[in-house]
Amino acid sequence: MKRIIILIAAVAFAAVSCSKNESASISDSQAIAFQAQAGVSTKAPAITGTTFPVTETFSVYAWTAATLTEYFMKNVTVAFDNGGTADDTSDDTWKPQGETFYWPKDATVDFIAYYPSGIEGITVKENEIKFEGVDVKTLQKDIMYSDKAVGFSNNVDLVSDAVSAYNGVPIIFRHAISKVKILAELTYNYKKEEDGTETEWTVKVNSASLSGLYTKGNCTMTLADASNPGIIGWNKPDGGVWEVTGETSSVTGLSNTTVVPGKEYTAIEELFVMPQALSAGVQKITLNLTITTKRNGVDFLSETFEKSADIYIASLDAWEINHSYTYKIMLSPTSSNGNGGNPYADPNDPSSSVDPSNPDLSDAIITFDPAVDGWEGIDVVATISL
Repeated sequence: MKRIIILIAAVAFAAVSCSKNESASISDSQAIAFQAQAGVSTKAPAITGTTFPVTETFSVYAWTAATLTEYFMKNVTVAFDNGGTADDTSDDTWKPQGETFYWPKDATVDFIAYYPSGIEGITVKENEIKFEGVDVKTLQKDIMYSDKAVGFSNNVDLVSDAVSAYNGVPIIFRHAISKVKILAELTYNYKKEEDGTETEWTVKVNSASLSGLYTKGNCTMTLADASNPGIIGWNKPDGGVWEVTGETSSVTGLSNTTVVPGKEYTAIEELFVMPQALSAGVQKITLNLTITTKRNGVDFLSETFEKSADIYIASLDAWEINHSYTYKIMLSPTSSNGNGGNPYADPNDPSSSVDPSNPDLSDAIITFDPAVDGWEGIDVVATISL
């Protein structure tokens, strides 16, 4: 029976950490400004490195004990203001759009921000951030929330990165969702045996899909210890995953592509996904493949079929908040009882790789096991008359 080996290897990376220094400048009469820093993200709108892009906006909530209403700032949009010139950026700053807020004379202010601005389904309270019914697949943006900036009374310079820094309330963003990308690689496509037999395989990926994705859900984060002023983080939900509220969905990727050894192909483009528990038989990668076999230069066999593999593996049972995952599918074009010529190297044992130009297909070669059934004995007594 024909089968194709699909080996899935998963690698998880935590988002880039943020760095801070302790410098601060005090000016009681200064208008409130902001400085922002974000982790790595490559999906549009792009957020590269650790610098929040000046082309984007974010939204802010703020509280102070002296305020006569519930909020000092309520869902205020903050944008970059290029107040200087190309040669002089000293006046560049992040500040609220359409209105100006000033620091209270004798009270501190606490701040929480989120991105993207105006997203539906987010509720921000002093000690809680809640996402409800957010459809991550439809939005396909890097949903982020900031640490809480507690007890500030002036603009400061706490955020530092390799590109820029501004005076203002430090806004340190964290990713509320996950990222997933799936690669594919063909292990080999040629083998010459000692008896001179040459076999060549052509492998075409007709389609690729990732199915069983939960895309809509809820997530509640509660504030960690905020007894002292500063940048306060949040307690994530158990397991670092969201509560599922919707049905599963799927996405498609690579199609009509003939793959060759030694090259990585993007089977499923990097996409934002809702952090979720993974289960065997639910989240799957499925490839529709056509494998054509040429034997001694003559087309010999052509098969078109689908093959699926679970995303779930014992060592990785969830896509967690603020994590990025890359899977690799290793394709072997002939049936095998085990090795199948797979040149994938175990990260813990680089010597386990196999030369793709000379794969070990010893367990895929058709052999025979002949045996002769015993005679069936029948006792017959016959009388022959002459």
